Amino acid sequence: MGSDTPRSLRRAYVEWVAEQIEEFKERIPRSHLLDIADEVVTELRMNPDGQYQLTEILMCNAMDRRIFRMLKLPGYRAWCMQREAQRKQQSVISFPLPDRFVSPPVSPASVPRLAMVAEEEPERLACVG
Repeated sequence: MGSDTPRSLRRAYVEWVAEQIEEFKERIPRSHLLDIADEVVTELRMNPDGQYQLTEILMCNAMDRRIFRMLKLPGYRAWCMQREAQRKQQSVISFPLPDRFVSPPVSPASVPRLAMVAEEEPERLACVG
């Protein structure tokens, strides 16, 4: 993870769920998305808990909850366990460096010359900023 690392595992889960829902919305035809919206509106109207005012935010949240259930996305704890299992499966893969990045071996004839040059010149410090 880079500099955009979420502050917590819960935040990472919420972001992952949002990505899954958005990817689903992008993959299905608009007509299918509108059918889901009709079902959500019907559910909101028939809710026995109270009267809802239909707003864009309410519809958006209700649609996301409905798609979450349709996709059968895992809950937070199950997601954490899956994520940990995936991390354990991942291992570091090392690839050999290309020849152009490997420095040639130092020949014995050049060692005294390098030592002599190092003795003649004062030490230098390179700063990279």
